Amino acid sequence: MAKSLFALALLATPCLLYAAPPAAPLTPDASTVLLWHCDEGQGEQVADASGQGHVGKITGAQWTEGKFGQALVWGEGNGNMNTPGNFPPLQAFTLQAWVRLDKMPTGQIPFWTADVCGQLGATGITIRPPGLMYVGVQLGSQANHLTGQTKIPVGQWTHLALVYDGAARKIGLFVNGQVDIELDVPPGSPVQVNQPGNRFWVRSYGGGDEKLVGAIDEISLSSRAETFGYKWRSNVYVHLLRYQSAFLVGSPVSGGADGTITGYVLQVKDAAGKSLVDKVLTAAQVAAGALVPAPGLAAGEVVATVTALRADKTREQLTEQAFHFTPPVRDVVSLTPDNICLVGGKPFFPLGAYHVRQSDLQTIRDGGMNIGIPFTATFPPGWQRPSDGVGYIEKCGEVGIMGVAIGGHKDALAHYRGHPNVLFWYVDDEPGGEGRQPADTLKRYEDWAAADPTHLQFLLHNKPAEFMRYAPACDVFACDPYPIRRDATADMMHVVRYTEGAVAAVFDRKPVWVALQCYTVKAVSEAGKSGDGVPRLPTPAELRCMSYLALAAGARGLLYYAFDDTYYNNGRIRGVNIGQEYPEFWAQMTQVMKELGGLQRLWLSPHAALRPENLTPEVVVQRQPFACGGRTYLLVVNPKYEGRAVRVKLPGVKRTGQVKDGLGGTAGKIAGGELTDTLEALQAKCYEL
Repeated sequence: MAKSLFALALLATPCLLYAAPPAAPLTPDASTVLLWHCDEGQGEQVADASGQGHVGKITGAQWTEGKFGQALVWGEGNGNMNTPGNFPPLQAFTLQAWVRLDKMPTGQIPFWTADVCGQLGATGITIRPPGLMYVGVQLGSQANHLTGQTKIPVGQWTHLALVYDGAARKIGLFVNGQVDIELDVPPGSPVQVNQPGNRFWVRSYGGGDEKLVGAIDEISLSSRAETFGYKWRSNVYVHLLRYQSAFLVGSPVSGGADGTITGYVLQVKDAAGKSLVDKVLTAAQVAAGALVPAPGLAAGEVVATVTALRADKTREQLTEQAFHFTPPVRDVVSLTPDNICLVGGKPFFPLGAYHVRQSDLQTIRDGGMNIGIPFTATFPPGWQRPSDGVGYIEKCGEVGIMGVAIGGHKDALAHYRGHPNVLFWYVDDEPGGEGRQPADTLKRYEDWAAADPTHLQFLLHNKPAEFMRYAPACDVFACDPYPIRRDATADMMHVVRYTEGAVAAVFDRKPVWVALQCYTVKAVSEAGKSGDGVPRLPTPAELRCMSYLALAAGARGLLYYAFDDTYYNNGRIRGVNIGQEYPEFWAQMTQVMKELGGLQRLWLSPHAALRPENLTPEVVVQRQPFACGGRTYLLVVNPKYEGRAVRVKLPGVKRTGQVKDGLGGTAGKIAGGELTDTLEALQAKCYEL
């Protein structure tokens, strides 16, 4: 198998001379929002050297020798330092601190990270086993939770920094002044960090996460992006599209990080050094996702390089990536250039459920679904260790649905090669951290595709800022937006943001399937009662709305998490089997599934030429309507819990009068090239234009 030189552009970090981390206590300047030197050595308060008056109140800490002067140290017990978080909105920030980790967090449920410092709903640094930074940056209503790569040692002072640069649309993690990971902000995200008013904390926000054991010193929040001498990279992302025998070159911004790139050169060579592709691309083409065909590409290793052409006539190689190409065998499962899945040569609309035991496969089949996803690794019948995954694929075939293969064991890969009831191999789920970086995931994808070229390779991620890094490592890219918690209403636009982010990550050149939320938990002990029913199950209206929101935002398949989570039990809460424990909900969900399945001729259609303009932003209007049977079909969905008026401009549409809703609702009206209507709470309509 191929050895990836650089699985993704941002891993190809240039050899720069980095500035060291701060060699002395920070000096406040005009950008300083908060600065705690922690040098008091006594008492229960820390002064704010920024002059902004953010005095820190201490609980549960002792004074100790710090990185500079004194510091605060905590043991196993509760305690933190905090101050009211009345900070201004920030279009850039640097959050940094010196940390001496005295004990590695365990990461055991219900604890999973140790807090360092931050503000919930805005910014935050925590540490996950095995000592990796885990950070959060909240842009508008888009949360970005990201895992670093550099291990933080136990027992020595380490400088940690989380940097956000709104102008460059970059998020950076730094360890001891060196870049740990650099990320592009998801396309479409707001630029500004709006402060929520929560308290700014050090060591613990008082929630359920594991408490850091160790010392913290020199905590600072500033309103500028300090990169410690590192220059943001102009990232490009290269995909080798197996089912199109083509290369995809894309960038999240036109012209690169500094705006000076006028064009790009893609060069591809085979293992013998023979040139296969030498293509000049404009900056606009790459920003939109440039597809470069390589017809007849042979199996084996290829190396792709992308070079930037700058306005000053200089050139800079941005990335070099090695791929192992395996041409797909299309007889069982395939993909069209329109991102439609084919099974046995026929269009197939994915409509499936997660965590379905063999005993429940007939139930989901009767409920209108056509895919079963197990909760354990899949093996051939007669496998030496019993589990529900043994013979799972065969059972799916018996009930007449497609199965998903998990685990990728070499014997299973060999056994299921060409099997008519496997839809895809599940490359990874929400990867990140040690051993699950983009390079690791790309290699697994290539290895599995070589072992079984007859099926799709599927990858799901849940962090939009990571989408572009991981999206090359699959044939089908997926995301899992879960907007529902305890409240009676939810931010349903969460589904749209995730789906659109996933489509942007593959530049609409690969199919995006979306895993939607339909699970809840039950308490199994007194300690778990506070979590009972959180999240709650969606209402049928919410489930239907989420489904159509995903389709309107570009999804080509729908999966639902999860039919059965009863295997999960941490001694406090457990998952449920919705078919058995919530039969009324399951009956209503079945109606939604059958409605979606009954309209699959639309969801399997190519996109129409019409590009509607949404004149009512609170309502979601499909950007690329469907073209089916000589007509154009336009999805419009109201994600709000109140009725909303709809106005959509339809360039080139000259008809007037009523326009039918293919979902059975009342008709809308067209006049003067504009569609008008009123949608009820959470309602979706599919207009036949």
